[in-house]
Amino acid sequence: MARKLLTFRTHLVSFERFVQSIFDTQTHNPQRSTRNPHSSDHHFVAALHFSIGASAMRYAQVCVDIKLAAVGNLLTYAIPEALDGKVQVGSCVAVPLRERKVVGYVVSVTDQPPPLPEGVKIKPVLEVLSPEPLFDEHLWQLAQWVAKYYHCSLDEALQLVIPSGWQRAVERVFRLVNPDPSLFKGSEWQKRIVEALQSLGGEASDDELSEALNEPPPRQLASALSALKRKGVIEEVQAVRAKPTQPRPLKAVRISEKGLQVLNELETDPTNKQKYRLTEKQLAVLYRLEDGVAELLADLADEGYERSAIQSLVQKGFLDELKFVPDRSWETDALAFAAPIVELTDEQQKAVDAIVQALERVSVQACKSAGVQEFEDASEQDETSPQSPVPATSKSSLSPVPCPVFLLHGVTASGKTEVYLRVVERALQLGLGAIVLVPEIALTAQTVGIFRHRFGEKVAVWHSALLPSTRFEQWRKVKSGECPIVIGPRSALFAPVRNLGVIIVDEEHDHSYKQEQGVRYHAREVALMRARLCGAVVVFGTATPSLDSYYRALKGQWTLLRLTQRVEGKPLPEVRLIDERIASHRRSELLSDPLVDAMEKALREGEQVILFLNRRGYARVAMCQKCNFIAQCPNCAVSLVYHATDNTLRCHHCGYRQRFEQRCPQCGGTMVALKGAGTERVEAEVRRLFPQVQVLRLDRDAVVSRGEHSRILNAFRNGEAQVLVGTQMVTKGLDFPKVTVVGVLNADQALLFPHYRAAEECFQLLTQVAGRAGRGDKPGVVFIQTRFPDHYAIQLAIAQDYHRFFVTELQQRRNPPYPPYAHLIEVLTSDPDLNVAKARIKAAEIALKRAIAMLNAVSVEVLGPSECLIPRLQGRWRYHLLLRSRNRRLLHQVVDKALSLLDPETRSTLVLDVDPLQLA
Repeated sequence: MARKLLTFRTHLVSFERFVQSIFDTQTHNPQRSTRNPHSSDHHFVAALHFSIGASAMRYAQVCVDIKLAAVGNLLTYAIPEALDGKVQVGSCVAVPLRERKVVGYVVSVTDQPPPLPEGVKIKPVLEVLSPEPLFDEHLWQLAQWVAKYYHCSLDEALQLVIPSGWQRAVERVFRLVNPDPSLFKGSEWQKRIVEALQSLGGEASDDELSEALNEPPPRQLASALSALKRKGVIEEVQAVRAKPTQPRPLKAVRISEKGLQVLNELETDPTNKQKYRLTEKQLAVLYRLEDGVAELLADLADEGYERSAIQSLVQKGFLDELKFVPDRSWETDALAFAAPIVELTDEQQKAVDAIVQALERVSVQACKSAGVQEFEDASEQDETSPQSPVPATSKSSLSPVPCPVFLLHGVTASGKTEVYLRVVERALQLGLGAIVLVPEIALTAQTVGIFRHRFGEKVAVWHSALLPSTRFEQWRKVKSGECPIVIGPRSALFAPVRNLGVIIVDEEHDHSYKQEQGVRYHAREVALMRARLCGAVVVFGTATPSLDSYYRALKGQWTLLRLTQRVEGKPLPEVRLIDERIASHRRSELLSDPLVDAMEKALREGEQVILFLNRRGYARVAMCQKCNFIAQCPNCAVSLVYHATDNTLRCHHCGYRQRFEQRCPQCGGTMVALKGAGTERVEAEVRRLFPQVQVLRLDRDAVVSRGEHSRILNAFRNGEAQVLVGTQMVTKGLDFPKVTVVGVLNADQALLFPHYRAAEECFQLLTQVAGRAGRGDKPGVVFIQTRFPDHYAIQLAIAQDYHRFFVTELQQRRNPPYPPYAHLIEVLTSDPDLNVAKARIKAAEIALKRAIAMLNAVSVEVLGPSECLIPRLQGRWRYHLLLRSRNRRLLHQVVDKALSLLDPETRSTLVLDVDPLQLA
């Protein structure tokens, strides 16, 4: 009997290995599945075992965390009787996979098991980790569409909807088993590990142990852990653990008195660095911190400084290490902004009435139907609308339906925000929720201030810069219905708003709505799909619509609403063109005489001025006038930018910096010139011209800490400064009634960028920044300094004639076709090895051309490959190519087919940017 049982078990093991081998071969590429992840031939059972007399049960389809399990497909698990009723769509669960325990998210629950061999049982869900679902069916369907349309994995798309404050992970945990000192005698690292585990209560994860040991060298730590496991001192287990949602102390460093003394000695005698055994990397850290300001370790790492160099300086006593719990109050802070209820203009009232009528027709259940449809043929139906996902076997009861879409085209200061407020007010009365998007985190505080003045604590703040604990608190309030209004940048689209009735996208033209890292989605397209899934209304508002959006409105796909006048009959600002080729600059090299005169008059009368230059730093390049040497970044193919605030040359792409020296490193000459002005130099010039005037600067360098952006804007609004100098941060949606003069320096900078949207971006930027003037009781005047005064984008921005610009620019894009006449997908690859990068992009080109031939997709063009605009970035060589077609569906089919032809390694290195706004 025992021999028969042994034989049976042997056959069982052989069968399981056979099934596992099938599983392994079909999941070799977790990053990009080129087949439908929901089709029956691509659906996997988690793990199989024979059983006799299996009882009926329910089953859960689980999306397993790809980073943990290396599986990008949905897996089916049985729901044990003890967990029946607890496992729901959106539940976070622990499940077995091979020999591991992994975390996944339930995306469907059914009574029907997948087709299985007779007598086979599916492994069960082990544990429900979330007390409540983390997402609903609407958000799951949205994640499916994102995965399909943007060619990412389901797991990557699902991470967009899971609250960042809720993080469960299977971690490697070390437990102290036998702390007998004789077992690790003579090994300092083994002793330190045991002591650390004892101080942590007997067990710790990898991260906790590394932190307790002060970030030890990885090799030494791994060797010591292996030895302790071998001796039976510790054991290694896997455990599902909650990552903390409470604020954790952050580590920072500050230069010590000893460190300052060393720098002073080095100033007089550079050879002292041998005396103190300082490497170049350690010196770079000391110079970075010489101003005495504490900097977060994480920020220094982001800037490219090595942790090992920092730790060495701490050990030598040249740096002091600090820990602090960050102040979270800034994260939901709002700018002090009163928004009194005003009487609407006729145009505003018409806009509100049209949107509210659509809102009143909205039914949360209107979208209930069977299944999600295939891609529509873009050539036959809506050429420019986002497409539906393609899960042909989806069991969902949800399907995208047409939803009312409005484009609110209003000149600057025409009262678009008041229209938003009235629409949201009506939505709340109808029991519906609202999402209000702003282009950037920086604008959230002002918008929150306006909405909280009207709606109080019903407003939630939502953006990625919130600490996880704060964001999770906001998530709970939104999900519970306590906060039916969510305000934030693009990530707010995935907030779990109850009975979502309206999505408002303010400044819809702004390129910040396009994600440039990770899943490269566009908030406009995702907003349309989410509205279609839950039957909501969408309102896009702007003074300068994107060509795509205006094109859809003129075609009748969206409803166009116009606000042609400023509120209270205030005039648009007068715009004066300064031709820099002939302009007089007697008082300032940067500011023309007419601009200086207007500033002088405005400041004398107690008014305010905004100066805009879209370039950070003091000077764009440092160039030797003797040999023409230009300081370049060692990691990127760009010149270093000079910053006068700390006398450094910096790379704005990788964070590299070095001290600025007057002596040329190539020829030894001392005639190093600083060319090309940035905002720091403009600030210095204003201070020189008007020494009694307070000046503020608003750019990424000035906003060095959380809450600094709001502080600067509040200070300017309260009259603590008379002049604000800044980059694009000063152009977007800001309302300062005392500003009567706006100066745009180097207005044609955007035109020099080799991109099909260059003219559009220039027009939008000039129109938006001009709109900051004359919003109060006094009229405004705008000075535009340019070397291309005859360019149509500049001329029409001065005339503030959007429609003429639209018609002119549309003609430019007709042949060869660019959006909105065609659709684009950019394929990008990068590698530290130039030849590897070239080989990969060539392989992508070959696969795409093969796919075009196999599908007979003659309307799909392959443009390139070529070097990127910046060929080397952060130490990696970059190449790209562009796909173009008038048929969106066919374009995506070509990409899917091409990916299936590539080997997994090459496929995983490609970045796909669907509907790119800026080519790499």
